[in-house]
Amino acid sequence: MTEFADATVDRAASTAAASAPFVRLEGVWKRFGPLEVLRGIHLDVRQGEVVVLIGPSGSGKSTLLRCVCLLEPIQRGEIQIEGVPIAVGSEERGKKPDKGTIRRMRQEIGMVFQSFNLFPHLTAKQNIALAPRRVRGLSRTAADALAHELLARVGLSDKADEHPSRLSGGQQQRAAIARALAMRPQVMLFDEITSALDPELVGEVLRVMRQLANEGMTMLVVTHEMGFARDAADRVIFMDQGMIVEEDAPEVIFTRPEKGRTQAFLRQLLERA
Repeated sequence: MTEFADATVDRAASTAAASAPFVRLEGVWKRFGPLEVLRGIHLDVRQGEVVVLIGPSGSGKSTLLRCVCLLEPIQRGEIQIEGVPIAVGSEERGKKPDKGTIRRMRQEIGMVFQSFNLFPHLTAKQNIALAPRRVRGLSRTAADALAHELLARVGLSDKADEHPSRLSGGQQQRAAIARALAMRPQVMLFDEITSALDPELVGEVLRVMRQLANEGMTMLVVTHEMGFARDAADRVIFMDQGMIVEEDAPEVIFTRPEKGRTQAFLRQLLERA
């Protein structure tokens, strides 16, 4: 797959063609003190697949993403990227991943958070170009060219020299997506990135995410935007109390879920809509 594909690819075909999961969680447990936040999670995400995690607050969705991008350690189980272990539970016996492997594989993962986390003293272009220069070793000219390319990709060509304070929330979030893409990740993690936005700004961010999905980016998304989950996901996973309760294609999850807990959650969403 090219670095930044221009043509829309058939995600279903690419998913079927993948011989092994790109991201794998095997029996992952995560605790904060006595509180078990993830309880034996098994999850495979294949290359080019868009997996959306839904569920009530406190069900472990965001923690799962933070464990995949190595912001949180795990107590038991294993996390792999392209078959390479990047995290092994602290309570597990056996060899742990070395720092070089972790550093190398971590660069394959891009993550965008609820808060934009842009450096306020840097322009949009400088925010995007910083990591490619510092981590990937790009020259200033190459990094600036990449930043301009990505800003165009997220519809912010005219905002390159603006500081975050002069951007709307939706524009800041799109700039944050561009910054994550600047590291050329193979998988993107999105953690409720529209939850802090005014309703009229949500659509512009979701359009960028849909574009990435259509281009074949592997994505693991935590969201309450059920329209996005229906339209863009290959698979929807419902989580509750640190466990995967049910997973299936969006048309199954949203029209005929099997589990009573899933049914109750979706019924509550419809009642609030």
